[in-house]
Amino acid sequence: MSNLSILKRLEESLADYGNGTVSRPVFVDFLGNSIRALEGVPLSVIHKLREHEHAIETEGYFEEEGFESKRPDAQSSLFTWIKELKLDYGS
Repeated sequence: MSNLSILKRLEESLADYGNGTVSRPVFVDFLGNSIRALEGVPLSVIHKLREHEHAIETEGYFEEEGFESKRPDAQSSLFTWIKELKLDYGS
């Protein structure tokens, strides 16, 4: 599977997570597996992945405890990052 197709599937999964059809644990697992499946990416991409995983996980904990979440910010940031990855590694 090409990097571009992996990233497109990741975008679709992010949209599914955003509209509630995919749970947070399932999405975070898919996110990690997708980024690790990319070919030819530097270690810095894996480090950035961990930041995004943490942001998604943290927002979920806030929601579970009834506090205000920064969910749109975490999702928006992740979406932007995926777009950047498509440009840099989507060939």
